[in-house]
Amino acid sequence: MRRSSIIMLIAAVALGLVAVLLSRTVLSSGSGVGAIASNSGAVRTVPTVVAAADISFGEKLTPDKLKVVDWPADTLPQGTFQRIDELVTGQGRAAMRPITANEILTTKSLSEGATRLSTAQLLNPRMRAVSVPVNEVTGVSGMIYPGDLVDVYFSRQPEEALPYSELLAQGARVLAVGLDMNVGKDKPEVVKSATIEVSPLQAQKIALALTTGQVNLALRHFTDESRVRLQTVQVTDLNDGTITRLVRKPRAGGDAEAAPQQGGRTVATAPRGPSVVVVRGSSKDGPVSSIEPVIGK
Repeated sequence: MRRSSIIMLIAAVALGLVAVLLSRTVLSSGSGVGAIASNSGAVRTVPTVVAAADISFGEKLTPDKLKVVDWPADTLPQGTFQRIDELVTGQGRAAMRPITANEILTTKSLSEGATRLSTAQLLNPRMRAVSVPVNEVTGVSGMIYPGDLVDVYFSRQPEEALPYSELLAQGARVLAVGLDMNVGKDKPEVVKSATIEVSPLQAQKIALALTTGQVNLALRHFTDESRVRLQTVQVTDLNDGTITRLVRKPRAGGDAEAAPQQGGRTVATAPRGPSVVVVRGSSKDGPVSSIEPVIGK
């Protein structure tokens, strides 16, 4: 019995040693596979120039404001830089908008030369920049900032027709107010002009509108890209659909003149003295109205 017990104990120890050796072998082989997988799935990075500190609008780039970091190549935007000397040699570059620390620098956020900040760099290649005169009313009390979206309206009072208003452009991007292109502008200011981005056809229409009437800007929400279909608005449209009563001024002179003849029939004329023009809706030819004398005058 005693001998058999000793043999069993030795066998158990031997089996334990074998189990330990096997487990170590498996673990070492597993760790080797993990390392290979880790190496095969390593993220590729490239040197990228970022802001080392906040850079203000129009500020010239200097080496102390820049640094190079390793950035994942798959997430880099277009137009980045890999070396600091690309941004500070020669004429250098300046910030076209406020840039925060650790932000990647791109060609779109910088001017071509530190001595000139150009609005042309902000333009879409297929668009045009036009300036329109504004004041406290037409410029929304100075609450329009660079980067905002506006609608452009044209109003005119011709001699041969009633005053009217037209929509010229929708969702036009404001590039500058006055001489300020800073999209970080945070204080309202009444200026004399606003520069907006429009299509070539819209630029042509605005140029004509400025010579024949008045142009107004209407501010819209910066996420609103909708297009609203509007018709020409005239004075007779300035109500909510109710009957409009217009009191005419009395004419100078005596009683009504003889009714004129046209095509062999008598044409009705407005009565002398105060009268009321009653507009009763509209037809395909325009508002339907009648002239009625004011009773008791």
